[in-house]
Amino acid sequence: MIKPEDLKIGDLVRTNRDCAFPKGTMCVVTDINPIKFFKDKKGVVSLSAINDDDDGPWGAWGCNIEGIPLTPELLGKNNFKEEQHQKEGTSEWYDFYHYDLGINIVYEVEENKFAAYLDGKKLREIKYVHELQHILWALGLNAELKV
Repeated sequence: MIKPEDLKIGDLVRTNRDCAFPKGTMCVVTDINPIKFFKDKKGVVSLSAINDDDDGPWGAWGCNIEGIPLTPELLGKNNFKEEQHQKEGTSEWYDFYHYDLGINIVYEVEENKFAAYLDGKKLREIKYVHELQHILWALGLNAELKV
């Protein structure tokens, strides 16, 4: 579950249960309303399905959406190129670089975690596609990612 106040319009998310869309549908956020009347529902988010001919957007409770996990495959799909692969003892990591954006994403295999770097400085750890989008937006870069 993602709190609506942690989202931005244009974020990529997926449904975690059947709601306006079937469970697992990848969607783009089109509007956010963190209403507090139904505290257990965590607000309402308007979503449009990606690669769908549906005439949405449709509303979904915040408790019905989750982040799309970042993966090395998704990085590759978005022009991040594997620059390095290191394996030392039980540690293994990959360094993905986007030549147009100038950003590195380091993936630590053992802990299954990612971190974004700019000019060799760690910006923050990330787990989900929408968190990478937020970093790109903050840097004034194109955050339209393919999933």
